[in-house]
Amino acid sequence: MSIGGRRSVVPRSMPFYFTVGLLLAMPGPSLEAVRADFNLTYLLVVLTLIVPSISYASGTIMGGLVADRLGRRATLTTGVTLLVIGLLTSGVSPALGVLLIGTCLNGFGFGLTEAPLTATISDVAGEATGRAMTISQMPFGFGALTAPPLVGALLQTPIGWRGGYLAAALLVMLAAVVLLSARIPAATARRAVGESLVSAVMRPVPILLGMVIIGYFSMQLGLGGFLAAYLEADHGFSRPAAATLVAAFWLGISLGRIIGAWLALRVQAYDLALGSAGLSLICAIVVAAVPQPAAILAAAVLAGLVAGPAFTTVIGIGVRYRPSAAGMIAGFMLAMGGTGFAGLSLLAGAIADALSVRAAVALMPVTLGVAFCLLLLARRLHTAELRS
Repeated sequence: MSIGGRRSVVPRSMPFYFTVGLLLAMPGPSLEAVRADFNLTYLLVVLTLIVPSISYASGTIMGGLVADRLGRRATLTTGVTLLVIGLLTSGVSPALGVLLIGTCLNGFGFGLTEAPLTATISDVAGEATGRAMTISQMPFGFGALTAPPLVGALLQTPIGWRGGYLAAALLVMLAAVVLLSARIPAATARRAVGESLVSAVMRPVPILLGMVIIGYFSMQLGLGGFLAAYLEADHGFSRPAAATLVAAFWLGISLGRIIGAWLALRVQAYDLALGSAGLSLICAIVVAAVPQPAAILAAAVLAGLVAGPAFTTVIGIGVRYRPSAAGMIAGFMLAMGGTGFAGLSLLAGAIADALSVRAAVALMPVTLGVAFCLLLLARRLHTAELRS
C-alpha cells in the first residue's frame, strides 16, 4: 500500500498531528496564567503537565496491546473520543481538580490513539516507517507553532487559556473524521499472544530507544513548557509576549520535520537520529547558559530545527525492530517517554520553586546528553543483533 495514496493513513493522519501539536504546545504558554488563576506554586501547576503524561503512558501501553491483538480501527475510535471529552472538560474547568480530570482523559485518549496509529503507519510503510512518520507528523510543528500566539491572544480575552482547549476539541473532532476515513489495514500481529508481544518489548534495544524518547521529551518540557515562564520570570517579558515567543521553538520543529523527511531518503536512520540529538544538545546548552534573550530565542529555533527528525526517526527504528509487535513496541516506547516527562516535570517544578526557572531549564541539556549516549549504545547493540 502506498504511503501517499488517496486513502492512505499517512496523509490522512496529518490533520490529526496538527491538532496534537496545538494541544501539546498549549500548556507551556498557559502555565503562568493557570498558576495565577488558581493561585498555585510551580510544583502544583506542573500537575497539569504530569497528570496527562502519566495517563498518556497508560494509554499507549493499552493502545499498543489492544491494537496488536484486536485491531487498529476500534482502538483509534475509542482514543479520539476520550481525547475530545477530556479537552472539553479542561475547557470548562472551574477549578484545578476539574482541569486535572480533563487532562487525564485527554492524555489517556491521546496515548490510546497514538500507539495504534504509529503501528498502522508501520504496517503501511514497512522499512520506510521513519520517513512516513516524519511526513505524517510534519503538521505537528505547525500546530504547535499556532498554539503560542493563540494562547497569547486568548489571554487578553475573558475566556483566557480555557479557550485553547475548546478550540483543540473542535479541531480534534474534525481531524478524527479525516483520520478514520483512511484505509486502515488489519493488524499484522492480531493472532499474537501476550507473551510474544512482551518478549519483543523487553529487549535492550527498545528499552534504550524508549529512554532516548525521554531525552527528546525533556527538550519539549524545557523549550515548549518552561520557556515562556523563563522569559517572563528572568527576562521581564509580559505574559502574552512570553507565551507568543514560545513559537520560536515550534517554528524550528516545523521546518525540521520537513528537512527530516528529505534527509530520511539519504541518511541512515541511526545516523540521522544521532546527528539530530547531538546538535539539539548543543542548542540546549546555549539556551540554558546564555543570558541574552535574543540568543535564547535563536537557539530555541535552531534546537527545534535540528530536533525535528529525532522523535519520528527513533520511533521508526523501534517499531521496525519487531514489525509483528509494532503496536506494543510503539506503546512501550511512548509510555517510557510519557512517564519520563512526568517525572522531569515534577523535578523541574520543584527546582523552579526552590531555585529559579532558569535552573529548571538547565535540566534539558543534562537529559539530552544522557539520551545521546544511550542512542549510541542502542545502535551498537542493534547492529550486533543484525549481524548475529
